[in-house]
Amino acid sequence: MTLFTVIAWVFGVAALIIGLLNVAPRLGEATWQIQMALPEIPQYPILFGLLTAILGIITIQPVVIALGLIGAALSAWELLLIPSTSQDHFAQMRHLTGDSYPNNIPSDVPIGTGLWSFNQSLRGAWTKYDITIEQDVIYAERPSRALKCDVYRPNRPPVRGDKYPAVLVFHPGAWTLGDKSWYFTPHDSYLASLGYVVFDCQYRFVQETGWPTQLDDARDAIRWVKANAVKYNIDPERVAVLGRSSGGHVALSAAYRATGDYADTAVRAAIGIYPPLNLTIIAETPGPAIKALFGGDPSTAQTQAGYEDGSPLFFADKNSPPTLLIHGKRDGVVHYIHSEQTRWALQRAGVPVGVLRLPWSHHTFDVSPIGIGAQMTQYHIDRFLAWSLYPDER
Repeated sequence: MTLFTVIAWVFGVAALIIGLLNVAPRLGEATWQIQMALPEIPQYPILFGLLTAILGIITIQPVVIALGLIGAALSAWELLLIPSTSQDHFAQMRHLTGDSYPNNIPSDVPIGTGLWSFNQSLRGAWTKYDITIEQDVIYAERPSRALKCDVYRPNRPPVRGDKYPAVLVFHPGAWTLGDKSWYFTPHDSYLASLGYVVFDCQYRFVQETGWPTQLDDARDAIRWVKANAVKYNIDPERVAVLGRSSGGHVALSAAYRATGDYADTAVRAAIGIYPPLNLTIIAETPGPAIKALFGGDPSTAQTQAGYEDGSPLFFADKNSPPTLLIHGKRDGVVHYIHSEQTRWALQRAGVPVGVLRLPWSHHTFDVSPIGIGAQMTQYHIDRFLAWSLYPDER
């Protein structure tokens, strides 16, 4: 057996393993990152499988040919789901914004044009935006540290009038790690390029303090943004919140509890991306972060009440802002039932809501803006923000 043949066999086995990882459910901590990435960038594993098959033809190895083709086929399965997934997304957005969607989106507001394409994936990896970034702006002082935000400002004038709408972003990290902007600087930059002033904010971790101080941080961030409306030339009546994972929990907790003494923290719209919204679901086997957040497992009335108080689902009512939820159906960290239950609660309350489901996507699927899931959902995020933050022209 020649070295070239050995290489062909190695490629064949690798193509099959990649394909199997692409279709398998989340196997564990050792593989979840690659399993998350593979279905979002299928062009590369598909190409690898096809090249492996060609290598098998050159070396006259029928098994290698089969392994390459099987690997390519397994890596391509999500492409078959794109049409039905797109139809479901449009149906959800029609339910959220109105039957005429997307024709009811203001025509003068900048929005992305395409749902998804290989060409768009390549362009998105190299895009530079005409914005200004101000880092490490302190919005609150806490005993453990100063809480900061990064501010992304468009260099273009406001779309209408002389003020910009604002988007507050809260980062993921299981309430234990991460930082403002973090992996999502490209997304913050993209939103700013559309004409939004983006504030990507920190909040305290469970190592510093437990619930509900994370909620306090989110409320203070909203208050600070509104108090500095003149400085950043924003309209305090046109503010949205966006959060991923634990950041989505924090963002929607504030958005759904902005009544009474907290009415000054009300926002116009909320976006939750794979957010944990019903923490009582995982109360039977809570992880260390959840236990630290609420002071233990729900074995006592006090801690059980903490799990309920920390679940945005139970505060979703008629006072909640229009909400867009985004979730991968293969999410092995936060099950998509969290978003579905919240959708049901908001629908019963008469609040505009939609869930963008991605059958192939895992947790943190949107860490790269060039992935299929990130592109398909960004199309609707753009239009949801335009619909909710430019309401006068609907």
